[in-house]
Amino acid sequence: MKKLFTIAHMLIVGLILAASSCNSNDNEKYFEMKSNAADAPVTVLETPEGFSFDMDSVEWTKAANQRKYLIIGDRHYTGYISEREFFEGKLCSYEIWIRGRKDNNSNVSLTSNDIDYIVKSYKSKLKGFEHALHQEDYLPFDTHIWTRENLMVEVLCPKELRNPVMIKCSNEPLAFKLKNSKEPSTYTPSTIKPKAEVKNNKWNGGVKQVEEYLERTLRDPDSYKSIEWSEVKQKDDGYYVRHKYRAKNGYGGIVVTNQLFHLDFSGNVVDVKDLY
Repeated sequence: MKKLFTIAHMLIVGLILAASSCNSNDNEKYFEMKSNAADAPVTVLETPEGFSFDMDSVEWTKAANQRKYLIIGDRHYTGYISEREFFEGKLCSYEIWIRGRKDNNSNVSLTSNDIDYIVKSYKSKLKGFEHALHQEDYLPFDTHIWTRENLMVEVLCPKELRNPVMIKCSNEPLAFKLKNSKEPSTYTPSTIKPKAEVKNNKWNGGVKQVEEYLERTLRDPDSYKSIEWSEVKQKDDGYYVRHKYRAKNGYGGIVVTNQLFHLDFSGNVVDVKDLY
């Protein structure tokens, strides 16, 4: 009996070590794939969600605002684009947060079935891509990663359903450069004199040029509601103002957005950064 117990114990330990080893190897593969994608030549421009890394900020905004839902397989999911970045004027990465599913005329919360469905749909769509699963006990997400040349797609599956499914897509060589270096400013500190008056109005602190920009670029300008404005600051390369507001996003949901707007001395919005 003691001998049988010892054998059984050894088998269990062996299985645990094997499982641990497999998980560790996949995690190592995950970081290796990220490194390889960052070093790859840029050959893939189209993304699984129908965007292109050849888009500039205007083309991106127009394309994103035309999306009411994120269609995955035969299901319609709701959420919002939480982040997008550009390198040398071209899209290099974006992040989509999925928080619900459209069911007839109602929005319903995500279920574990939805998470499995999203992963299976991406596996099918990205068939032929290299794939790995990154899992760590201390992380709130399990991350599926797919790469082909420069294109890297990550689907972060929450361990708790109150968190969103996050989809990250990047032109990794350029996204990596952006993370590790700052692009030199196209402006030179000089004695440029302002050509336009950029200031907070006395009524609600709003800035006319930013309000006009949002009127042109928001998917549903009528849904826009101002929450707060910072004071306009003038620097060597123009004006900066932070604005928090509520509006419909590209997937039809009402979201609160907090952004830093950079305006040139002619009053044009030249850059917008999301703040968290």
